[in-house]
Amino acid sequence: MHNDFTLFTRKYSNGTKVVFYYAYDDDGVRVGPWTTGCEGKTAARNYCNQLLKKDMLVPGKGRIETFGDFAVGFWDRGSVYVENQDGRADITDSYLWNCRKMLKNQILPYFGKTPLGKITTENVNSWLLGFKKRENKAYQNTYANSVFNVLNVMMGQATERGLIKFNPCSIVRRLKNDRKPIHILKVDEVQKLFPETWEGVWNHQEISYAANRLASMTGMRIGEIVGLRSEYVYQDYIYICGQYGDFGYGPTKTKETRTIPLIPEMMTLLRKFAERNSKGDRYVFSEDGGVTPYGRKTVYNELHRALEKVGIDKAEVKRRGISVHAWRHFLNTELLKQGLTIEQVQSVTGHRSDRMTEWYTHLDPRDLTDVMKAQYVIAGIPSGLDKAAQVKIARAKIAKAKKQMPLELVKPESPNRKDNIIPMPKPKARQAQKQA
Repeated sequence: MHNDFTLFTRKYSNGTKVVFYYAYDDDGVRVGPWTTGCEGKTAARNYCNQLLKKDMLVPGKGRIETFGDFAVGFWDRGSVYVENQDGRADITDSYLWNCRKMLKNQILPYFGKTPLGKITTENVNSWLLGFKKRENKAYQNTYANSVFNVLNVMMGQATERGLIKFNPCSIVRRLKNDRKPIHILKVDEVQKLFPETWEGVWNHQEISYAANRLASMTGMRIGEIVGLRSEYVYQDYIYICGQYGDFGYGPTKTKETRTIPLIPEMMTLLRKFAERNSKGDRYVFSEDGGVTPYGRKTVYNELHRALEKVGIDKAEVKRRGISVHAWRHFLNTELLKQGLTIEQVQSVTGHRSDRMTEWYTHLDPRDLTDVMKAQYVIAGIPSGLDKAAQVKIARAKIAKAKKQMPLELVKPESPNRKDNIIPMPKPKARQAQKQA
């Protein structure tokens, strides 16, 4: 003899508490667990009783009437879909938690009570376009597309199981990319952030200083930085094989490992931390001897304070999109500027596609000296000039070209001289000048 269900509370490393339940199949075998999505047991018990009345306490059992019925337990460990996918690729708890959150907050309020077969392409399209017009908050397209992907997966599964004849999401176009542009830090700004006497800039916060300096040299993700363990700090390189997130320590975002060489000064600093933090899991960046990793939020906050110390205020930080993650953009760009191949850059940053490498690259086409160096190489002319001389020659050529051009072709001076793009004279005009 047993109850129809058993409740228990699961606490995640981020402090969130969620009540789960076990149920029993027709043979009396305990199955589950599945989430109730509730934080308290009273609400969870009411939730389970409602499922029991519909004969849906065990997901997949009973007649599915609405999208809400179909959604029960879909993104839980042990569900048909997750078990099927987990056999092909690792699915993290963080991913499942995010899917459940988007389902609860953005999908169920709109489609939860709608019969599964009554959800149309028009309904989905209207819902997706409405993300910019929500009463409580206007969401970015990138977030709306992520939520849409969750709904698309679920409706695709409903189609595969024969519950509906057609996936209404399949012909809905995703919203355009509206990611805010990131204006990366310049090398001289970075050098101001990490002077030899760093204490004043970083308010003596050595861990945040070292964590950000490591990010500037490696482009590591924040979870990889705070999750770095002492056993992976070697003589002249570090081994990246995991990260620390809301659900504890796990594999990297791409599930792949990589080795990153480092200059001796940075390795000396890391080994100092590694020797200091020798307890527990031996996290390099830790305040309790290595038992738990340093807080990600603290790394963010101290970076912003340090930026203000070197003259980059909060408004400028927001405008330029500067954050700890922006170090990936900075490092990606600098390595390419210094001549490393895309394959070499990807071996450091951990990107798996050229498209992502391109997204993280922010080369400045207005840099005359870099352009001139490339032109010298293409033309087979040895440069042999320092940067000051190159800029001087470039300015002289621009001034000479302006004098030789008809007045109507000369662009008025811009506040930034590098923005002045000089249209080339037409062939006939150029021939007439030569004859003259």
